[in-house]
Amino acid sequence: MPEDDSLDRKVRKLAVEHAETRWLALRLDDDVKELRTDLRTVQNTLLEQQNILLEHTARFDSVDLQLRSLTQMVGQVLERFHEEPTED
Repeated sequence: MPEDDSLDRKVRKLAVEHAETRWLALRLDDDVKELRTDLRTVQNTLLEQQNILLEHTARFDSVDLQLRSLTQMVGQVLERFHEEPTED
């Protein structure tokens, strides 16, 4: 009968190890789900920030073009001041 006791102990030990393994696997699955949720949140935030950056870049480019145009107009006006007046 000692063999039966040893076999029973081995079976119980394996059953306990199996239960622990299942518990660890479930915990790992939960952790992976949480990480994926966090990753999606970060990706959505990053996408939102990129869209805001693109919007601001477009506004900056527009203002830059307007400023260049205004600078050219001021330059043309200043050149006219330096022209000698024509006699009529």
